[in-house]
Amino acid sequence: MPNSTISALDWNLIQLLQKDSRTTISELAKSLNRSRSTIAERVERLVEKGMIQNFSAKVDPEKLGFGLKAFVRLSAGSKNHRQIIDAISKLPELVECHVLTGSELLILQVIAKDMAHLRSLVDSLTTYGSTQTDVVFATIKDGLVVDEKLKKVNESTF
Repeated sequence: MPNSTISALDWNLIQLLQKDSRTTISELAKSLNRSRSTIAERVERLVEKGMIQNFSAKVDPEKLGFGLKAFVRLSAGSKNHRQIIDAISKLPELVECHVLTGSELLILQVIAKDMAHLRSLVDSLTTYGSTQTDVVFATIKDGLVVDEKLKKVNESTF
């Protein structure tokens, strides 16, 4: 079902802010041919509704010395899954963590400096259960991109 609470202006605002979250209200107003107060109110409303979760900088892990990215699937008993999630969520190399249905408990996206670092990280995870690791060769798409194609998908009914 389409989300009717997202106007065309909201979509455009989200697109512009996703490209550069440092864009000023004045610049947004000028780009969208609206008043500063209208744009400021819209941005505030999008934040209040949780459609915009934060304004942040996207960091390149490789330029910070973390040249490897991997996905680690962790299979573990469900008895102590909350304690496992709490412990794993504190790992500084953890980029994303998802709880799964099926045979695995979690899928983790991690970064590492090199293979030795990745091996050490995966070894530390085996204390919680069995793991399967896939190293990423290349990333084709990284993150949600709000654009006209996504807008059309949102507007369509299935």
